[in-house]
Amino acid sequence: MTVQKSASLLEMDHISVAYDDGRRVLDDIHLTIEQGEFVSIIGKSGCGKSTLLNVIAGYIRPKHGKVLVQGHEVNKPGPDRGFVFQDLALFPWLSVLDNVSFGLRMAGVGKQERHERSREAIRMVGLAGSEHKSISDLSGGMKQRVAIARTLVTKPNILLMDEPFSALDEQTRESLQEELLRIQKETGMTVILVTHSIDEAIYLSDRVAVFDDQGRIHNLIQIGLGKPRIPEIRVSSYFNEYKKQLMKDLRYDFQEEYESQGSGI
Repeated sequence: MTVQKSASLLEMDHISVAYDDGRRVLDDIHLTIEQGEFVSIIGKSGCGKSTLLNVIAGYIRPKHGKVLVQGHEVNKPGPDRGFVFQDLALFPWLSVLDNVSFGLRMAGVGKQERHERSREAIRMVGLAGSEHKSISDLSGGMKQRVAIARTLVTKPNILLMDEPFSALDEQTRESLQEELLRIQKETGMTVILVTHSIDEAIYLSDRVAVFDDQGRIHNLIQIGLGKPRIPEIRVSSYFNEYKKQLMKDLRYDFQEEYESQGSGI
């Protein structure tokens, strides 16, 4: 494993990823993220957001550039980087406890230790008392909590999340956003979230990276709403100003094409 000097927890050093036919998915992504930061990535479908998470996780090797975690070059998945997928991939025939402890079991962790760690992760996501419930008996929000607990049990330093709340109703989604901020504060971990929701990105994040449709970072916005976040901030004028900026950034590709070609009227 290559070790290089890096002042940041995570550095994406000019990352490019391309398909076999040469089309680029990510183009020269350079971004540094500090310990304890919450960074969201937004952009149109197909712009490379999820691909970047997979590069950070070590599932995809970039064509150019590299990812450094605490100065170590990433070349494979590791327990320091936990991944919560959009598809929860829970085992419906296992209990909550057995789902959460599954990874530890595969890693050869003894039964007592893995159950202790799993119960702590289950408590952390607000499911204490549900350890022996069947997955099929859980609501969508509870299933998402199990998926997060399964990732937290490995005690990652970096939590990667690919649209984890997209299938949930608004009330459940906002409740889990609150839980996520609480968990981050309790653990001190760094979170990188891919989302299509502008409101979610603003509410949760310290910074928001806006991708264009060429797989590049169009803008990187610092969210100065302070922490801890309170739900009422969602209806404040400050929140709406950030929302206007992000909506403008997400529309800029269309606006440039429209202005260059004329309205056609």
